[in-house]
Amino acid sequence: MSKWRIIAKHEYLTNIKRKEFLFVTFGLPLFFLAIMGISFLFMGIGTQSEENNIGYIDRTGLFDSSNLTKYTDEELARKDLLDNEITNYFVIPENYTATGKIFIYSSRKDFANNMKIEGQINNFLLDNLLKNEPPDIIQRVKKPIDSEYFTLNENGPKSEDSGFTILIIPLAFAMLFTLSIFASSGFLLQSVIEEKENKIMEIILSSVSHEDLLKGKIIGLGALGLTQVLIYLVLAAVIILINPVALLLIVSQIHISIPLLLAGIMYFLMGYLVFASIMAGVGAVATTSREGQQIAGIFSLAGAFPMMFSQFIFSNPNEGLAIALSIFPLTSPIAMIMRLSTTDVPLYELMISILVLAVSAYFIMEISARIFRASLLMYGKKPTIKELITYVRQN
Repeated sequence: MSKWRIIAKHEYLTNIKRKEFLFVTFGLPLFFLAIMGISFLFMGIGTQSEENNIGYIDRTGLFDSSNLTKYTDEELARKDLLDNEITNYFVIPENYTATGKIFIYSSRKDFANNMKIEGQINNFLLDNLLKNEPPDIIQRVKKPIDSEYFTLNENGPKSEDSGFTILIIPLAFAMLFTLSIFASSGFLLQSVIEEKENKIMEIILSSVSHEDLLKGKIIGLGALGLTQVLIYLVLAAVIILINPVALLLIVSQIHISIPLLLAGIMYFLMGYLVFASIMAGVGAVATTSREGQQIAGIFSLAGAFPMMFSQFIFSNPNEGLAIALSIFPLTSPIAMIMRLSTTDVPLYELMISILVLAVSAYFIMEISARIFRASLLMYGKKPTIKELITYVRQN
């Protein structure tokens, strides 16, 4: 077996057992699921334990209902509210038809329930205002549109995905990229620094070349990142399958195109090569783990930059900033997927982005390999900028 394969296997098997990897892979998703589950549980308990019993005072003489409690005396409504006979009551003033103004009273603040209460009152008012109209007209007034968007070009109309699809695909990819790529490249950084600090780098380099060492670490930890993505997908599939409602929603709303999926895989792999190579170079240069994390944080922040401007990219995918972020190699893996999922990116821009990212990955790997070779055996001394330039120029 080739030496780089042995190193890749060692890095994969060693890091997959790390507590940090297990926590990021299983701990964080379970933590967020637990938080969401507790929130839904309390929401469900609150919904089941207290059903809205609404009363009203009509000063226009236009409204009547068998579902709501009608009062002619507001003092009696106030007394029933304070005695918990009703949960809310509202007053319809004489000038309601001119102003649309009503007054809603509750015995306590409950912002989470306000929307539900307003929905019930809204339906009550519409049913009465339109009581002489056919049921289908009432339904259309309550829900006037059920829209479907199309993009028209030379090939004819093309149905657009829903806003849910537009948001969930790029954001899911961005989260996967952020967690998996940064975690894997971070493990590479930590591995290199630990081997330098423990003074075992000399022993390793006496048996393998720096090329095999770098290649093995990048491939092994890249496989670790892909494993992490696979675990996330399996966990998501299990959660979806045990929840038929969520399954129906996702199947009906999400339509992932094959080109977008292939582009995501391509950007994922090339983006990992870029960040892994950077982390390898930083690990070789840094003298301590803390120093390495500080330097690496600059590049990680740059990689997550599109997340900070995600709303702008979704709203203005063809503006200058969005285009620049989709071409710059540290931000293109996330920014371009966001653009591809929201608009038809011109083919030349896509090709430029891929070409820039591929060329950048090659040169960053080459530069990092030279720095990696020259700096691995330097203990307690960080090379200067001038020395780094010298290392890069050396063949």
